[in-house]
Amino acid sequence: MDNKVKFILPPENFFTPNDPIDDPLSYYYRPIVGLLYRQRIQNGLNLLEASYDSVLEFGYGSGLLLPTLGSACKNLSAIDIVSEPEKIKLSLDRMGLVVDLKKGDITKVAYPSDSFDLIVGFSVFEHISNSEPILEEMHRILKSRGQLLVGMPRVDGLMEKFFKFIGYKDINEHHVMSFEKFLDMANKYFSVKKQSRMPSFLPALFGLYFTVLLEKK
Repeated sequence: MDNKVKFILPPENFFTPNDPIDDPLSYYYRPIVGLLYRQRIQNGLNLLEASYDSVLEFGYGSGLLLPTLGSACKNLSAIDIVSEPEKIKLSLDRMGLVVDLKKGDITKVAYPSDSFDLIVGFSVFEHISNSEPILEEMHRILKSRGQLLVGMPRVDGLMEKFFKFIGYKDINEHHVMSFEKFLDMANKYFSVKKQSRMPSFLPALFGLYFTVLLEKK
């Protein structure tokens, strides 16, 4: 029996994009680039290994991933420092999806301790130069052996050229944390359960996008 979580791509224009640097919503619907964007999400979802009661999405952006996460848990929450919950809730209501949406800094919202089985953050941590306060807070609000699923792009000159090719300029002004440095920082609070990269057939040195499933220590 296939228990993998499948990425649900909502109809185009179902959600409203935010700042394109923060949430490249339209890219998911493009013929070739869209395939890469969708596959990076599915690669991360493939790492999930259990059913989850309570899930928190960190950095939900336009809300694109919320229908997928809502199909995989009983209680879904989401927090983003820039997105407007009221606008996204209108789209979710049409889908009949109930999500506890918040706007704010995860380190200041004060979720109760031991609240979540899983926290998910795709393409968020590369924008944060010091993730330790966030990781410490995630460790606090995750249940015992709770998991953190993270996806991050490669951050260097090669990826800057790739992003420029698909329409992003000066991406490295926004991408300030590499996957390797993030893992070093996360090691204080989490242990690595599983990892994947895209493309998978090349050595990690040539990876373009990395996903990791971490477990609370």
